[in-house]
Amino acid sequence: MKLLRVLVGIVLVFVALPGVAWAAPGCVVTYGADSWPGGFTAAVTIKNTGDRVDGWTLRFDFTAGQTVTHGWSARWSQSGARVQAVNEPYNRVLAPGATVTIGFNGRWTGGNPSPAGFTLNGTTCGGQPSPSPSPSPSPSPSPSPSPERVDNPYLGARGYLNPEYVAHVNAAATAAGGEVGTAMRKVAFQPTGLWLDSVAAIGSIRGGMGLRQHLERALVQASSQGNTDPVVVTLVLNDLPGKDCSSWYSTTEFPVTAEGVAAYRNQFVEPIAAILADPRYARLRIVTLVEPETLGSMVSWPQDPPCVEARTSGVYVQGLRHAVAALGAVPNVYVYLDAARSSVAGWTEVSGSLVDVLAEVVEGTPGVHGFVTNVANYVPVEEVFLPDAAKIHYGSPLYLSRWIDWNPYIDEDDYTRFLRAALIEAGFPEDIGMLIDTSRNGWGGPARPTAVSVSTDVNTYVDQSRLDRRVNRYNWCNQLNAGIGERPAAAPRPGVDAYIWARPPGESDGASDGPNRWCDPTFAPPMGSYRPSGATPGAPGYGVFWPSYFATLVQNAYPPL
Repeated sequence: MKLLRVLVGIVLVFVALPGVAWAAPGCVVTYGADSWPGGFTAAVTIKNTGDRVDGWTLRFDFTAGQTVTHGWSARWSQSGARVQAVNEPYNRVLAPGATVTIGFNGRWTGGNPSPAGFTLNGTTCGGQPSPSPSPSPSPSPSPSPSPERVDNPYLGARGYLNPEYVAHVNAAATAAGGEVGTAMRKVAFQPTGLWLDSVAAIGSIRGGMGLRQHLERALVQASSQGNTDPVVVTLVLNDLPGKDCSSWYSTTEFPVTAEGVAAYRNQFVEPIAAILADPRYARLRIVTLVEPETLGSMVSWPQDPPCVEARTSGVYVQGLRHAVAALGAVPNVYVYLDAARSSVAGWTEVSGSLVDVLAEVVEGTPGVHGFVTNVANYVPVEEVFLPDAAKIHYGSPLYLSRWIDWNPYIDEDDYTRFLRAALIEAGFPEDIGMLIDTSRNGWGGPARPTAVSVSTDVNTYVDQSRLDRRVNRYNWCNQLNAGIGERPAAAPRPGVDAYIWARPPGESDGASDGPNRWCDPTFAPPMGSYRPSGATPGAPGYGVFWPSYFATLVQNAYPPL
C-alpha cells in the first residue's frame, strides 16, 4: 500500500476592475491518496486563505493515466487526463478561513503519482509539491495492529457516514429549504447501514461505491481531524437462499437447495469475509447484521409453503451457520444475528420457536456477538401509553384488542428484554448484546397521541393510545406517516448495545406499482377484514432514495430533529 500526500500552496492572481480594489484571494489544497493494487481513494481539502469565494471549480491533471470512478461532495467529471470538481449547492460558499473536503475513488495501472498542480476558478495554481505532512491526515499506509475485541463495538466509537447517502440528504435539504431543509441536514451527520443484498452489491452498493471503497472511506474518516476514536461500519447482509420466505414476492438470488447454499457461501459470504479480513481494515470496527427477516419469517409463517421448504430443507440454518462462522472469525468483525421484531415474533408460540432456531444456528459455531431487532421496520422502542399488554381495561386485557391481537410484547423494549432473558436461559452468555433499528420508528408529527385514551372500549382505547399508527402491525412497506426515531446511540438501555439506523431513512422499500403487493397502497392482505397495506403512493423502486418520503420521515421524527 502506498500513501501519497501532496501539500500544494495555491496563490490566486490579483484581479483588478476599474474603480474596485480587491484583496488577493488564496487557498491551500491538501491532496492525500491511499492506494491499493489497481485502485485508490483520494481526499482533497481546500482551505480558503483569502476573501469570500462564492462558487468554485477545482481542476487538475493526472500524469499516469489514472481515472476517477466515483466522487463525492462535488460534481466530478474527467476528460482525458483533466479532472474537474465543481461545488455542490450546499458548499459553494467558502468564507475566509473556511475549508471544504471532497474526495473520489480512482483506478491506476502503471503508477499513481500525485497531480502536479491545481487550478481554482480558472487560475493556475503556483507552488511545487511540499514534503511537509498534510494537516488533514489520511489513513496510515501500514495497517494498525488489530485492537482487542470489545464488549460493545458502538461504545466510544464514531459511526461511518456514507458520503453517497450524505449527498442525497444534502441535495434534498437544498431543494426543500427552510426549516425542513435545516432539519434534513441534521440527518446527514448520522451513521447509516450499508446493504449487501446481492452478489453485485459487493462491488457496487445501490449503483455506487462497493464494499471495499466504503471501507477505504471509513479509513479516511478514521484519520480525519486528529480524532483517535475508532470508526464503526455497519453492514447488513441480506442474500440468503430463499430469503424472507413470507414476502409473497421472491427476490432471492440463490435457490433453496444445497447448491444454493454453496453458491451463497462461495459467491457472497466468503468474498465479503475476505475483504473484511484485509489487515488494512483491522483498526475499523465492523458490525454485520446477518440476514434480516429470515428466521423470523420462517417461524412466524410455519404453514406457508416457502417457509416450510426453508425449515425442512435446513437451508436457512446451514447458510446462517456458515455466515456466522466466516464473519465471526475476523477479529474486528462483530456478528449480530437478526431476531425479527415484536410484531412478528412476539407471540408466545412464535418466540419460543425463534429462540430454539437461534440456538440451533449458533450451536458449535462461535462468532455471534449479539442480536438485532426491528431492522428496516417501524415498531416503536416504547409504547409510552400502552406499557402492559396484560393490563385489564374495563374487564378486558389489552392483548384481546384487534390491534395487539394476543401479542404480549407491544414494543421493542418489551420484546428485546424478553428475548435477551430467554436467550440467556437457553445458554447464551449473560453479556449478550441487542441492537434496535430506530431509523423509521419515531411516529411523531400531528398524529402522535399526547395522552392515554379515556375510551371504555378496549379497541378504541388501544387505537387512540398507540404511537404506532399502522393499520396492521404486519404492514412494512413505505408506511404512511412514519417518522425517524431515536438517533443512533451506544448503550441507550440496559442490555442494548446501540440504537442504529440500519435502513438509511428515505430509501424506498419497493415501488408502489411493482410486483410486491405489500408496496401497493390499494392492496389489503386476506386477514378477515379490510386492513390495507398502509403503503405510501408514488414510491420508486427498492433502494432508491425518495426525497418526498424522506421529508415525511423528517417532519414526523420523534424526538424531533
